[in-house]
Amino acid sequence: MNREYAWLSLTLIPRIGPVTISRLIKVFGHPENVLKAGRVELEELSFLSSGQLEAIIHSQGEDRVTPTLKALNAIDAYAISIDHEDYPSILREIHDPPYVLYARGEITDFQPAVAIVGTRAPSHYGREMAFTISRDLSMSGISIVSGLARGIDTEAHRGALEGKSKTVAVLGCGIDTIYPKENKALSEKIALQGCMISEFPPGTPPDAKNFPRRNRIISGLSLGIVVIEAAMRSGAMITARLAGEQGRMCMALPGVATNIRSKGPHSLIRNGATLVQDANDVLLEIAPQLADITGADKGSHTGGDPLTQMMDGNEMSMEEIAEATGMDISAVAERLTMLELRGEIKRTGANRFVTRRQDG
Repeated sequence: MNREYAWLSLTLIPRIGPVTISRLIKVFGHPENVLKAGRVELEELSFLSSGQLEAIIHSQGEDRVTPTLKALNAIDAYAISIDHEDYPSILREIHDPPYVLYARGEITDFQPAVAIVGTRAPSHYGREMAFTISRDLSMSGISIVSGLARGIDTEAHRGALEGKSKTVAVLGCGIDTIYPKENKALSEKIALQGCMISEFPPGTPPDAKNFPRRNRIISGLSLGIVVIEAAMRSGAMITARLAGEQGRMCMALPGVATNIRSKGPHSLIRNGATLVQDANDVLLEIAPQLADITGADKGSHTGGDPLTQMMDGNEMSMEEIAEATGMDISAVAERLTMLELRGEIKRTGANRFVTRRQDG
């Protein structure tokens, strides 16, 4: 039994949740050892209920993995464990990462990322801002993470799809179930230009209890979170709290004072969240983390960045730079964002850039 198969098998045992799995791994070291453990060994564990113990014993001879893999193959999806090299490293940093992720699309290379979340019933202003901020961040090389829900989530994904970078939808149901149903077409676009992710196995319905649990993944995949219109008691505010617990940047867009959906963002701002009004504000807030990811200080002591040297004072588009350097367009977008934040280049409109040292 290989490690991936063992992780999948362990997480599919009924009555065994993430907390219990974490305790089992602390005792046995690896999922293979848990699955091989005998009744006597398991009975010594005080944290296992009798139902959980029997579930493990009775599951040891059952193959729950094969039908799960068949269900995944039917929709061109796959599963990866926390030990897999493609598992998002930023997600491993949180205290309770999912041990298995089910995915459709390309799960690698979507960092750096920012989460955009908010109400399912936004105003016109909220929809417009979610779309615009997401699009502009995507054009600057920042992937957008959200939850595919109605309202702000939907607009965030739509805006990101208009940009250059990926968008990631984290589901509160099985990867083979799209909720809400009207986002089916949107989900297909996301799978092509990003990734659909769930910690729930195929066939899991969109139960209400699943969504608070998935919110920790939305924030966990991101450098920071932007809340756009949210009531005080809402999933978006839960995600903001989780972001704070995970050490992620918390940002909020202010709204009309008389709008009940402004209460959540305004409360976050009063309690220390950064007020943001556009994508540039978000970029400035996450600039230190971007520098760590992209190595933005490289070249600063050796005569300038290679991209600015290549541009040599010429106004160039992102596409022209990618073609000239052979770099991926998303990598160019990330690099240009950092150079712009450092003041070495500036935008001249229509997503074109010129070096400041030559242009003044």
